[in-house]
Amino acid sequence: MSHKAKGSSYERKIANHLWEEGFAVLRGCSSGGGVRRRYVPDIVASINGKILVIEVKYRAKEGPIYIEKDKYQKLLEFARRASGSAYVAVKYGSDKWRVMPAEKLEETGEGNVVVRPATIMEAGIPLDALIAALKNQPITSFMEWGQE
Repeated sequence: MSHKAKGSSYERKIANHLWEEGFAVLRGCSSGGGVRRRYVPDIVASINGKILVIEVKYRAKEGPIYIEKDKYQKLLEFARRASGSAYVAVKYGSDKWRVMPAEKLEETGEGNVVVRPATIMEAGIPLDALIAALKNQPITSFMEWGQE
């Protein structure tokens, strides 16, 4: 299986998982390759008025994952335009998916960004923890409408 096919497969798995958890989900139509005029994120998902813009990265073995400066800046810009939050979802081999806010990624000397295995393990959270946090709103958030 090609790298592009593997990447697309993992994007679909995350998109399907988010859908099953109650999110509205779109997977980027040209996600994963080809020449395009504007940036298309791997996944855009929404629940309870919160929008996630997700770049998906999978590696069979642990190691640093680099994201080009231009792609990183466009991820942040897309999230800003969508009034959402940009995340990078990372999976090494059979480990569980972990996510971290894109703004917390480490810059390299060339202006690219890098996700290091130690960083994603320390600063990232399990994807399912993020899902649970976004799905579970305190009851008071539903009561505020009558308090004017």
